[in-house]
Amino acid sequence: MDSQDIVIRPLAARDSIDALTRLLHRAYAPLLADGLDFPAATQPAEVTARRAAEGQCFVAERNGELLGTITVCGPQTGADERGAPARHALGGRDTALFHQFAVDPAAQGQGVGRRLVTRCEEWALERGYRSMALEAAEPAGSLRRLYARLGYEDVDLTRRPGHAYRCVIMRKRLDRSPLREQLQTMARYNLWATRKLYEHVDALPEADYRRDAGLFFKSVHGTLNHLLVGEHLLWRARFEDGVTPAVQLDVEVEPDRARLRERLL
Repeated sequence: MDSQDIVIRPLAARDSIDALTRLLHRAYAPLLADGLDFPAATQPAEVTARRAAEGQCFVAERNGELLGTITVCGPQTGADERGAPARHALGGRDTALFHQFAVDPAAQGQGVGRRLVTRCEEWALERGYRSMALEAAEPAGSLRRLYARLGYEDVDLTRRPGHAYRCVIMRKRLDRSPLREQLQTMARYNLWATRKLYEHVDALPEADYRRDAGLFFKSVHGTLNHLLVGEHLLWRARFEDGVTPAVQLDVEVEPDRARLRERLL
């Protein structure tokens, strides 16, 4: 069918929340079958209505048939339906978020999802947001590949209470500038360099990794903690919030070796 027949519009009072909930159940059924307990796969209509009301809910339809839905909002506070941290953790004050995103299986592959996400990005730009973020289950490879094709990049990992899997925070810059492009190039280089560094760090025995080797920050572990302090606690705050926090450059912020590696990458 012609994708030009698809209409993206705000959710209206006349729309059936029960029909929207059934759409969510159909869309998330394959992920539920894979053991990923997305709330949208089983949630009642009351939860669908409450989550749609958290921001601007859009629906996709063709000839009156509901094909998909998505909800976009600004930074939020509070907790979700499972008591997990609010989605404002996905980005700063200039970041919009989208969630409750679904396309009916019968309509997938027709550009419906892309158009829904694009409408959310337009909504965000109209309100002055500079980036868009989302949260995706780490094992949901096909879903994450879709977001990657739409320009979203992995920026962090988190774990929601009650879930057996981790979630990937993905983000996309909505405004472009030469300076931003240069900074993103530097960020990609930093990731490449950190991976090269860890090719050698991973081979170190635990004793050599933690012993005082006469380095400025004593051990390899201490030096890597310094990198984390500089990147996450100092420079990230300067870039994102315009503030310079008072931090100790030699503090051990992450004692666990594996977790330190994960955070640096």
